[in-house]
Amino acid sequence: MLRPVVIALSLASVSALTAACSNAEAPAKAEAAASAASKIALPPECQNHPLLAAMPTAQTIAGKPLTEVECQAFSVAMTYGEPGASAKITLIDAQAPIPEDAGALAGLLSKAQQTAYESVSRGVIMVKGVREAALTSPTAVASVGGENYLSVVMDGPTGEPAVISVEPKDADGRVGALMSVLKGRYALSIGIEQDDLSGADAARAAYQPYFSAMRLNALP
Repeated sequence: MLRPVVIALSLASVSALTAACSNAEAPAKAEAAASAASKIALPPECQNHPLLAAMPTAQTIAGKPLTEVECQAFSVAMTYGEPGASAKITLIDAQAPIPEDAGALAGLLSKAQQTAYESVSRGVIMVKGVREAALTSPTAVASVGGENYLSVVMDGPTGEPAVISVEPKDADGRVGALMSVLKGRYALSIGIEQDDLSGADAARAAYQPYFSAMRLNALP
């Protein structure tokens, strides 16, 4: 089973492009949502960012403290825990306006925005397809090691599913990222660094606290 590439172009790779770009005016509700980062230094580019309204407000999730907040013109990412044992939540808005002062960088930012969104979207389609194919027969399920080695499809609060890739038992049941595409506009990915994470049951248990902490109904 192929493991989906969550974001082909890392959002970090475009941070230099957005460093000189300010965010457009955001809804007032984002100001309250910024409390999620109140105990760490909130980067200037995160001030009044509209996507903060849908991000967790919890300072600790699954025993991991919030350690970093990163904002791009079209995304927000929150990291919980330390390197090697962290969980990172990234939310992308495929329709977020590129700042007017981006100048010559506007085209590159727009391309990065669409690439990041489309990568998550393709990942969701692939994981769902792999699961559906495996469920066509008991033999197919058995070939991956049983139901605990089928990829996970979970219901989300806005009606769209979230998926988690799970590799077959003979590949140690390795677990990929949680991914979801929302309202044809937003892409969510959550990645957990945990070497011993294996199987669908463990995947659900590990990702549910982070997924539940999201406030996705706040997305317009």
